Amino acid sequence: MQKQASKSGFDFPPALFPALSDSNKFAESALKMPTSIAKAMLRYQVEGLSFLQHRFQRDIKLMDDIVAAEKTNDTFDVISDYCRDAAFDYAKEVGKTLTINAKFATDAAGIVREEVKNSLNDTAASTIAP
Repeated sequence: MQKQASKSGFDFPPALFPALSDSNKFAESALKMPTSIAKAMLRYQVEGLSFLQHRFQRDIKLMDDIVAAEKTNDTFDVISDYCRDAAFDYAKEVGKTLTINAKFATDAAGIVREEVKNSLNDTAASTIAP
């Protein structure tokens, strides 16, 4: 008596997992969340690089302003302005990061909501159909 070789390492009975029985739906579902995560990570990268470019330009300007300052009081004013602007820039960047987080959370909730709805519809359809 010969055993039939398994096609994959983990076969599952489609009747128990109706949402996974259609491989196209499964592949589409499996790609939605990682794609959303990748988009959020790329947004972080773009925002972070933009912020760093801006801060480096401000650092160069600080050095130029310190060299151009004629008196000690002028140097103190230049450094004070730089610190004030840096604190404002960092606070603004935190706000932008939180906006990216909120968009990702909204996207993820939408994906989960859609997948649950599709899964329930598939389950209901499989229990009604013979």
